[in-house]
Amino acid sequence: MKLVRLAVLLMICSGFCFAVNKDMLALQRELEDKISALQNDMNTKLSTMNGMLTAIQADSRRNAELISGMQDSVSSGVTRSMTPVTGLTNRVDAVGEDVRSLKDALADITARMERMDAKITDLKNQMQIMQSPPPAPSATGITVTTPTGSATNPPQSTLIPQVPTPVGSGPATGPKPPAGMSADRSFAEAMRDLQTGKSDLAYNEFQQYLTYFPSTEFAAKAQYYLGDIDYNRGNYTAAIRNFDLVLERYPENPKTADAHLMKAYALLKVKQNNQAVQELRILVANYPHTDDARKAIQQLRALAVPASGGPAPANTAARP
Repeated sequence: MKLVRLAVLLMICSGFCFAVNKDMLALQRELEDKISALQNDMNTKLSTMNGMLTAIQADSRRNAELISGMQDSVSSGVTRSMTPVTGLTNRVDAVGEDVRSLKDALADITARMERMDAKITDLKNQMQIMQSPPPAPSATGITVTTPTGSATNPPQSTLIPQVPTPVGSGPATGPKPPAGMSADRSFAEAMRDLQTGKSDLAYNEFQQYLTYFPSTEFAAKAQYYLGDIDYNRGNYTAAIRNFDLVLERYPENPKTADAHLMKAYALLKVKQNNQAVQELRILVANYPHTDDARKAIQQLRALAVPASGGPAPANTAARP
């Protein structure tokens, strides 16, 4: 009986297992079909994307070639356009070098002429010394003895008064300098002392130079530096006087424009604004293309007055 039951149970289980295996096989085949279809679809899409990527790469290469060609064309055009500009720049540089060389040559010629002028002045002074030797020592009188005489009429002595030599009767160019004093060397020493900060010593040397060499090329500069030293000392009245002497005695010299400008600054310091504005306007009118004229225009703008016409304001500021 047990065997029958076991056989029946085995038959039922084997039938059930067969049915389950059949369903599993069908499900597996269906799943394989779906996977195959999905894979085919993905392969199709990948092929499409690869084609699109290849086309994009080809377009990118063509665009890169076009851009490279455009860059070469632009570079060539810019190079051709810049060629005349480069040539012009080179010419301007060459002209600038020529101008600088010319300025250096002119400065050298001016310095040589100044040295020659100083040497000529020294020669004139030496010739004057040679032509006019120093007078004999003065005396209250000279005793002259008469050649005749006898025992009853002895020789007589007569006192002849000596006329003194007038003082200050030197040449129009100034008194004779001491022996060994040179215009060139004196001015160089004064400038060296000024540049090394010995302004008091330089001031005295410039005064001495003007005493003995008032008509040389360096005289205007010496007079100007006296005014400049006075200005830096704060002695503005004396500075104005010295700058005036530059303009009166040496109206045409390299320091004329500087003298106008510095005189205007000194006038502003002593609150003489109208006179200062007048000096600045004279400077702008007579020396319009100089650095001093540019400074004068800046000062006039600071004073809020035009370059010509109109009074100066009551209060103002001068050069620091």
